[in-house]
Amino acid sequence: MRKLAAALLFTVASTAVCAQSVEGFWQDTERRILFSRDAPPGYVYGGWTKLDQKQTYPTAKQIMKSAAGYDVVDLLYDDEEVVKVGRAGVDSIEFTRTNTWSKCAARHSCALAGPNEMLCALETSCPVAGAEQVVWRGEERYARRASCERVEVRRAQGIPHRCQ
Repeated sequence: MRKLAAALLFTVASTAVCAQSVEGFWQDTERRILFSRDAPPGYVYGGWTKLDQKQTYPTAKQIMKSAAGYDVVDLLYDDEEVVKVGRAGVDSIEFTRTNTWSKCAARHSCALAGPNEMLCALETSCPVAGAEQVVWRGEERYARRASCERVEVRRAQGIPHRCQ
């Protein structure tokens, strides 16, 4: 009986570990700014800001396994932003989103913080006088969603989308 109980416990534990994966749909729920080149004097850094999930613009991503490893689709952007995945594994992923006209690049380093939560550290840099300059650093918390879809065409703030 003990062997059966141990085998069941092992099966349940290994299933739970396999279920924890960066694959799926993710929507950011909170953000905090750690540095901004354009912040006004006296700006307070580091506070988390909750995002209204009923808005059409919280960032949503789809991370999926591919033949080459992993792919990321950022639903807020279209082909004006190019996403390249770097290191990736079952519980973490690093990718860079680069704007095709400004050449500014946002580097994301994300890791699971639980089965339905992912934390990402971001750093955005832009070319200034021939050199890369960091213009923004922050963090975003993401919640797993069953699905996300684009619902309209691009506007000034990006492409409206809806997640469930």
